[in-house]
Amino acid sequence: MNIVCLTGRLTRDPELRYTPNGAAVVRFTLAVDRRLSKEKRIEAESNNQQTADFVSCIAWNKTAELIANYLQKGRRIGVQGRIQTGSYERDGHTVYTTDVMVDTMEFLDTAQQGQQMQRPAFNQSPASNNQPVNSAYSNNFNKPSNNFGSVSESDDVDGFFPIDNDDIPF
Repeated sequence: MNIVCLTGRLTRDPELRYTPNGAAVVRFTLAVDRRLSKEKRIEAESNNQQTADFVSCIAWNKTAELIANYLQKGRRIGVQGRIQTGSYERDGHTVYTTDVMVDTMEFLDTAQQGQQMQRPAFNQSPASNNQPVNSAYSNNFNKPSNNFGSVSESDDVDGFFPIDNDDIPF
């Protein structure tokens, strides 16, 4: 089973790109805090040790567009997806990659925090300003879902969906 759930903050503004076939794709990095006690965190920071892991993520289609249009550096989100490894050649050396292929994402900042980020937000009425935005977004809005708040990218048994290598912009 290859399932990953992460909660973290974006390390920079996401940049939306489109493949030659018109598929939206966005690469971003999540800073995921390590579970450290207050004392261990202070000790690690005083020794210039990392207290977070930086995880490379890739989202496609509608999920990519939502991330690029409504999120920016510092925003807290939750993602669910799968680990995908790969490799490529650069200057005669093999470079190995590990990415999370995002199937679903959730905005985790409150509506009020989202408004402070000065980007458009979804359905925010005055009564909902103190409520967290927990709606799940995915790439497939047309399929019915029996799971409230969770729509998957694909109902394929093996968890993969087809992507032509020519569609990958990197």
